[in-house]
Amino acid sequence: MIFPAEASDPVGAAMFEKFAVAGTPTSFILDGDGAEVDWFVGYRPPPESFQVRLEKVLKGEDSYKSLLAAYAANPKDEAVIFAIARKWSDRSDSTKAVEKYKEIIALDPDGKGGTYIDQATKITAPFTDFARYSIATANLRGPKPDVSAVKAFIAEYPKNPLVKRAYQDLGGYYFRGPKEEAEAFFNEYAARLPDDPAPFAMHLRRILRDKGPLEKGFELVAKLQELTASNPIPQINSMIARFYDLAGYKAKAEEAFGPDFMEGQVRTLANALLNYANYWTGKKENLPSAVAMADRALKLEPGDNYILREAAGVYMDAGEEAKALELYGPAWLEKNRAGLAAQELSGYAAFWVRRSKNLDSALAAAKQAVNLEANDFSYWSTLSDVYAKMGDKAEAIKAAEKAVASAKGRAKENMQKKLDALKGPAPEKKQNRRN
Repeated sequence: MIFPAEASDPVGAAMFEKFAVAGTPTSFILDGDGAEVDWFVGYRPPPESFQVRLEKVLKGEDSYKSLLAAYAANPKDEAVIFAIARKWSDRSDSTKAVEKYKEIIALDPDGKGGTYIDQATKITAPFTDFARYSIATANLRGPKPDVSAVKAFIAEYPKNPLVKRAYQDLGGYYFRGPKEEAEAFFNEYAARLPDDPAPFAMHLRRILRDKGPLEKGFELVAKLQELTASNPIPQINSMIARFYDLAGYKAKAEEAFGPDFMEGQVRTLANALLNYANYWTGKKENLPSAVAMADRALKLEPGDNYILREAAGVYMDAGEEAKALELYGPAWLEKNRAGLAAQELSGYAAFWVRRSKNLDSALAAAKQAVNLEANDFSYWSTLSDVYAKMGDKAEAIKAAEKAVASAKGRAKENMQKKLDALKGPAPEKKQNRRN
């Protein structure tokens, strides 16, 4: 059973108290006697993912109840104990979680057992190390937070990959902690991880809260812009814009987090969606999802011919040829050809040559490309490919000869090899034989 409830109504308040709900949304699955089978804290779409998790629980897979049964059968199974501890951590019950983490340390003090893997950050560490980290950070929450255990963990295990997370946890504390201590901590954090934007972003967040000092804020902004220049992070740019607003630089704020920035993010997302789609179509798996992501990329960038061509490729590789032709076939070419550059026309022709489809339209595009830019060998090369694919060897050779004539350097050598291959091996000379 899953029940919705609000803490403000009497029934909801009773449920919050009975099940010690620390955050919303929290979903509980109960058995017929009202005992907890499992729980989910938080929710992320799509709803189908939630349904899959629920179905696994109903089958008795990885639920709190099934973990308790496994623990009863073998109380020394470190993986089971760790999973139970994580269940309680997800529910923000640090007392019960710490009990289980202490069991792990007692069973495996040297950390030779199982391994914790964070799929998002790629951090890996023995269960024992994660248990020590979790015990240390448990005291950061609550009405009287204590940072000493976290600092002790960092000092004792300076090379542990979980130190990075420990610093992030302390950064959350020092967002509101004593100001002088916060300044010293953020400087230490940045010195420890100088190539990571996180310490500089957390420090800037604190400066925004305190509304200064502005001099330090400008220094942090410069560092963040340097670290994220090749891969902007919207959350960071948002903070940079807020800082510029605070400092009275409205134009700078818009430059950091205005329309141009977001247009770049849209294109980045569209490309990411197509990368995903191409990955799965290449493996011939998850094809419905791949097609759906290509559809979304097109909605984000409907006027971008590169995105359009990539989406058409996804459709072809997913077996949806009609959809690809409708999107990027003869009708599209006729509608747009007057405004297309030679590169786009040749790209269209090359797309269909690779797939041995829509060759008449590909030929029209390739011809138009060489008419626009007759001195570019690559366009003649594409035209040669179209003729070759259509079985017109004579015209393929003529176009390849044009490509050789206009190419230079290594490109000329490569085109000559292509031309020689089209012409085929030279006939062998007959040798005079003496009888």
